[in-house]
Amino acid sequence: MGPDFRFILRVLSAHKTLIGIIVLALTLLSAFGVSLMKDKYTSEALLLVDNRQVRVVRAEDQALNSITPEDGAILSEIEILKSTAVLAQTVQDLKLTSNAEFNPPAQADDTKPLVERATAWTREQAHAVWGETLPGPVEAVLEHGDGMTKDAHLRETRAADSIDGVLDRLRRNLEVAIVGRSRVIQVRYTARDPELAQKVVDTVVHRYMETRQQMDRDLSTSAVAWLEDRIATLRKDVAEADTKVDALRFKAGLVKNGTNGLMATTELEQARLRLADAAAVRARAVAQAQALERSGAGGGSIASPVVAQLRATVASISTELAQMSRQYGPKHPRIQELQARLNEANSSLQQEVRHEIGGVREAANVAIEQENALKGMIAKLESGYQTMTEEAVPLRTLEAEAQAKRQLLDSLLGRLEEVQAQQDNRAFPTAVKLVSAPQVPHEPSGPFRILLLLAGFAASIAIAVFIVFGIELFQRRIRTPETVRRILGVGTVHIVPHHSTRGSRGRLDQIFQNHPFSLFSESMRALFRNNLADLGPVGSLAVTSARPQDGKTSMSLAVAQVAAQAGRRVVVVDTDFRRSRIDGLFNLSAKKGLSDWISGTATLDEIVHSSDDAPFAMIPAGRLMPETLDRFNVDGLVHLMAGLSPHFDLVVFDTAPALAVSDARIVCGAASKVLFVSRWGHTTASDLQAVADLGPIDHRKFVAVMTDVNLKKAASRGYQGPYNSYMATRKYYGDTSLRTAP
Repeated sequence: MGPDFRFILRVLSAHKTLIGIIVLALTLLSAFGVSLMKDKYTSEALLLVDNRQVRVVRAEDQALNSITPEDGAILSEIEILKSTAVLAQTVQDLKLTSNAEFNPPAQADDTKPLVERATAWTREQAHAVWGETLPGPVEAVLEHGDGMTKDAHLRETRAADSIDGVLDRLRRNLEVAIVGRSRVIQVRYTARDPELAQKVVDTVVHRYMETRQQMDRDLSTSAVAWLEDRIATLRKDVAEADTKVDALRFKAGLVKNGTNGLMATTELEQARLRLADAAAVRARAVAQAQALERSGAGGGSIASPVVAQLRATVASISTELAQMSRQYGPKHPRIQELQARLNEANSSLQQEVRHEIGGVREAANVAIEQENALKGMIAKLESGYQTMTEEAVPLRTLEAEAQAKRQLLDSLLGRLEEVQAQQDNRAFPTAVKLVSAPQVPHEPSGPFRILLLLAGFAASIAIAVFIVFGIELFQRRIRTPETVRRILGVGTVHIVPHHSTRGSRGRLDQIFQNHPFSLFSESMRALFRNNLADLGPVGSLAVTSARPQDGKTSMSLAVAQVAAQAGRRVVVVDTDFRRSRIDGLFNLSAKKGLSDWISGTATLDEIVHSSDDAPFAMIPAGRLMPETLDRFNVDGLVHLMAGLSPHFDLVVFDTAPALAVSDARIVCGAASKVLFVSRWGHTTASDLQAVADLGPIDHRKFVAVMTDVNLKKAASRGYQGPYNSYMATRKYYGDTSLRTAP
């Protein structure tokens, strides 16, 4: 689910005055704070870092030319710019320790530290109580206080002599950063004095350049010394390695050929190549001989020209013989001649095929013999090479080590010449160049008062909104029928609007009687007709609420007034023994009531009273007695209603709050219907949830009503429910012709 915009707008509209006050107060406070800010000026300088120069921090790195990546090199320069050494020199050059902006003068206040004053006061009071000689524990406490006083003075002295505070203020206003993706470093400083800002940037830049140049010179000197020492060691190692190689070669009798390899190795490799060629020739010859033998006398796979010619002759004679056989018989001389020629040609063909097969077999045998001879030669070479290999392995290792040391020596010699050339040419001062010198700023760089005011205004709005939503969420007051329906699970909630008249506030029955055409009176009639008119000839209604001050007594009297004016004989029974209100409203405190009837000290006729102000009868709660509470139950209420039924059509019970005592649940269980009252803006959601947790609600006789609803305020604040039609209903009920009583 997305955000409930109607709820947000309702909350903002309901607290618009509070929001305006908070925003105005915080904005004025922000404006006052901004007005106290002083102008600040910023001076800047630009440095170009030539990272092609040697930018390292160790002599070994400089010697081996292990230059860091470009971004890393520039970040290293920034750290050097902000180092304590550079900034401390700046503080000394500009005498910033005596500058009021960096080291404000101490206040002309001789007030001693709190611990010193507390120790002195304690000592004075202790001497006043014990005299000159103090108890041991008290003396120990005072000595500890003296020690803490000395420590405080020592800290103050060290803080006055140290420049750490000045360095912290200097770093706080100093900005050093890379300009985009370039090799340019921007140095900026902000101060209240424009000349001081320019001096600080200029001094920091020059001190940095001097420090960096000196570092480069020191590194170059260290690198030359390191290279010379390393080269001397490598030269000695190379000479020793060459001597070992020559000695081992002479001892083993190994001779190198033109390609830096041993002759025995070359001969063995050539023999293996010849063996591979002979094996290939042998395989082809054997395969050809086997193929010819499988083809048999036909010699179909022989590629000899003689065989091909003989095959052509046999084919020609066979064709001619076939043609002649169609005309002549087998005894014909021509047929016999052709048959003789064909036999002779076949005999010649078979003889030539056998000759070719014999030649191929002979070539295969020769190839096999050549392969066997090469295998024997290779076996002899390998047996002789085994001894030579054992001596050649260490020789190759020594040769590789000597070659590696020789290459490293050549590299270091070249690097030594490069570093010496840089040192001689004084190339280091050009590694950092001042592109733009700092200037004295003429226009302030801050503060941005308009932006700060806008930020303060926006922050005040955010704070105000946060406060009003916090108030709304923490209050959790019931203001919509939907909340009652959701928590209690009822189908409908009847709305009784707020109506107040001077002199009759809280007496809803008198409001109904004196203003019969008001919106409140119409809502009470609708409540009675829609929910309470079906109680039958003799009915009972229990009016209860979750907590005190929800208006259940006023609603009980108003319902009794409506029912009485509708022709019902109504009696209101007050069952709130602890905090009865009907006794005080109708001056019945001295008369007997329900508690007296329950205890048996009064009859039913003695506890029923009437008043000239109300068209209904009343039974007050009476005196609060323990036996009354113990005997108060459903059976007693049923007996009471049976005794009242001959004289009354409707019994309205004004009960105690449901969450306060269990009396209300007893009355609700005996009554025909239950009218549950929740007061708009007073009853909380927690109260309703507690009522719902008491047990299952019988929705057949449960009627929920929300009283004292301020429709004007609810409609203006955007609450959902029947409040949106307030303007139309107010105009309708505002017609004076309809408000004239008959």
